[in-house]
Amino acid sequence: MAIVNGRRIQVPPGGITGQQLIQQMNPGPGRRPVIQQGLAFRPVQPSYTYKPAELYDRHGNPVKITTIPDRTKGMVTYGGERTFLSKQLIIEQVYDIAEKLFKKGVTFDEEHADWMIANQYVLPPIWHNIARTTDLLIVFPTEYPELPPVGFYLKEEIPVSVNGHLYQTAYHEACSDPLTQGWKWYCVYINPGSWQPAPIQRPGDWRKGDSLWTYFTLISEVLSGTED
Repeated sequence: MAIVNGRRIQVPPGGITGQQLIQQMNPGPGRRPVIQQGLAFRPVQPSYTYKPAELYDRHGNPVKITTIPDRTKGMVTYGGERTFLSKQLIIEQVYDIAEKLFKKGVTFDEEHADWMIANQYVLPPIWHNIARTTDLLIVFPTEYPELPPVGFYLKEEIPVSVNGHLYQTAYHEACSDPLTQGWKWYCVYINPGSWQPAPIQRPGDWRKGDSLWTYFTLISEVLSGTED
């Protein structure tokens, strides 16, 4: 058994090919199929046959197979007049993820919905020689959710990155304000067009497309060092 885009599927005794898993997901343009096993991520290999045992973690739980946006260069703006819908969606998503994901809670700009901090974010094991936790800042674009954040920020007490991407300068029009407030910028891009938020017609519709949950999945992947 495997969990593909939140749906459980049966895996034949002889296994299932990566291409069959990809067909189950039906990824759109700019989407990358990945297997998430705990904090580790690996791309789905189309020509490889995955045995049933390979699709369970060490606790006996089915691995999650999903698609995430491609990462590449992008441009976005910050600090503009945020629409009511943008603010409402950010508030809903921050509250939802704070309740369900972060035991240490979050700090949130409730007035403007321009930023959030995941307090004492737990870093993947490959970082533990440097640090086990750090505050993690996200600055929301004015255009969110139509456009995703450009990278994220770790506290400047983190001396180096285990896999690059961590800078004291913000490039490609990422917000530079946090760099004067004790943060370093972690470089992550999403391909234009591959970020796909859901059309909003009623409360909760944002859950059907890319959201803050998607972005934290991407953060977990890039910090794990499995993709450059």
